[in-house]
Amino acid sequence: MCAQLINANKPVFDFVGCGALNWDIFFEVEDLSQLKFENLVILPGRETVLKRDQFLKFLKFLEKKGEFLFECGGGSSANTIYALSSWGFNCCFIGSVGEDSFGKGVLEEFEKVGVDTSFIVKNGETSLAVVILDKKKDRFIAVSPGSSESALSDLEIGLNHLKAFFHFSSFASKSGQEFQKKVLLELNSKISLDPGEVYANLGKDFLLPWLKKTKILFITEYELKKTGLSLEELLDLGISKIFLKRGKEGGIFYSKKMRIELPVLKIEKIVDNTGAGDYFNAGVIAGLRLGFSEEKALKLGIYSASFSLRDFGRKGCLTKEEFQKYVNLLK
Repeated sequence: MCAQLINANKPVFDFVGCGALNWDIFFEVEDLSQLKFENLVILPGRETVLKRDQFLKFLKFLEKKGEFLFECGGGSSANTIYALSSWGFNCCFIGSVGEDSFGKGVLEEFEKVGVDTSFIVKNGETSLAVVILDKKKDRFIAVSPGSSESALSDLEIGLNHLKAFFHFSSFASKSGQEFQKKVLLELNSKISLDPGEVYANLGKDFLLPWLKKTKILFITEYELKKTGLSLEELLDLGISKIFLKRGKEGGIFYSKKMRIELPVLKIEKIVDNTGAGDYFNAGVIAGLRLGFSEEKALKLGIYSASFSLRDFGRKGCLTKEEFQKYVNLLK
């Protein structure tokens, strides 16, 4: 299976995303700390990767022990691109889905908001994720990479003819990771990166090829600690902008010359924080694309993340009208 960009077409996009494409299934339980399944370590706020057979057993367990809430497309970069496209930016995505109902759902959601899906391989099984919430709104995520990611090696793209800003997030499978590393080598330009827990847990040596090609880094305090690198060391690698995501504490922008800290916005009703960091990323890079200062871009990121808490998954994403209204206030 092969998709190849014809040079004569030279499509122009505002943003190109690359990373895992998941189908997210949401459940609620009484208390995450009391949830026990085999040898799985279930901690609030954390994320783990499971093989498909264990994942399916866990899913059946949750169907009995928890309450099904909602399902939709997911994946960090995928959520960011979904938001950007729904706000009116011209976007495409590089990744893979299965030839199953989950993959069909992922593509339909993208196409509904105008994401170009020409560079999404369709093969095998779609990556799945269960998102478990409890009454305190703590969250745990378990991801199972799909076999579709093994077909990414067949995808050929003339990347440097895609005149766009590239935003990367993690793949949980080795085949996805190797594909993304190959994409990095082909790119002449630098990227924005959200490594997430998956890449951060693999450590500094694994991450270096990504970090050396990164211009804008989005990272949490937990992920920063797992990389084994300080903010100063990251900036010395050539990263020019670091946005530290601090959840309930807001966000901080770092560069070699500047530090800007802003608090989180107060939201009356919090339903789900899944994807909030991805919508933060979308707000920031949208702001930078619109020519805003780092402070205003940070404000837009926090605004987008905060309002995403109002509903499950992508249902909480700012509408185009809400986005434009806040952009007008920032101008």
